[in-house]
Amino acid sequence: MGGKGVIASLAAAILTALAVASPTAANTASLETGRNLVGTIETRTFHSAALDRTMPYRIYLPPGYANTSRRYSTLYLLHGMGGTDRQWQDMGLAATADRLISSGKIAPLIIVMPEGENAYWVDHATDGQRWGRYTALDVVSDVDASFRSIARQKSRAIGGLSMGAHGAIQLALNYPGEFAAVGAHSLVLRRYGSAPAYFGNATDFAKRDPVQLVKARGPGGCSFALWIDIGENDPWTTEAKQFDGELTDLGIAHQWHLWNGDHSGAYWSAHLEEYLRFYDESLSSRIPRSSIF
Repeated sequence: MGGKGVIASLAAAILTALAVASPTAANTASLETGRNLVGTIETRTFHSAALDRTMPYRIYLPPGYANTSRRYSTLYLLHGMGGTDRQWQDMGLAATADRLISSGKIAPLIIVMPEGENAYWVDHATDGQRWGRYTALDVVSDVDASFRSIARQKSRAIGGLSMGAHGAIQLALNYPGEFAAVGAHSLVLRRYGSAPAYFGNATDFAKRDPVQLVKARGPGGCSFALWIDIGENDPWTTEAKQFDGELTDLGIAHQWHLWNGDHSGAYWSAHLEEYLRFYDESLSSRIPRSSIF
């Protein structure tokens, strides 16, 4: 091979190497897309009129939120007793949502994690603290005003674990027209006498107790998609099973899941995918409202 041929071969080899090492425009776009398949969690504070104080919440914005003008369905997730607005995040919620959205298993959505302290997400009967109104109205209004959420009932879901499971059902019943789907994970149902003092007297308690509320509302007042799950070794399983039977007797459509496990973060983390898929299917109106299993 002559000198010119050697030089030409070397030049071709160098160009090939550079093409492999340096991404093309298409490759760059692919890399950017990959990076965009990760959502973000922000912390926001706002003034709650119901509580007359500044309150925080965490909000998950799905992949691509900053690069589009589209609006999203919203899921509100309530923490349990002793938890904070970090509880769902600490269990790996964002990573699970990222994975399901990236794989196309669920649609992109906004997820809001409010702070509820140990107030049971109810309007207190004894001290004037309106934690129910704060959650169902104040938080929702701030999210709708500050983020690109779809501000309508059929595009909102609410769920919670433990104390938050009680709160999710109670809020959907006491604030009708706000939520289209409700998830109660490791549902805690306290009886009168074992509930915190701020539940009030027996009459007050009945207005805050999911068991008595569903009896009072009937199927017509429970038009939202409802999911209940609990672990076989959960100390609240007996009460949850009884509630499942009562719902069935009342003709109130719901999903019931009794799984292995207890009342712990390990149990909830293990079922994050099932939870998110339920909310996605409910908000997309793909789940039959009459299914009971």
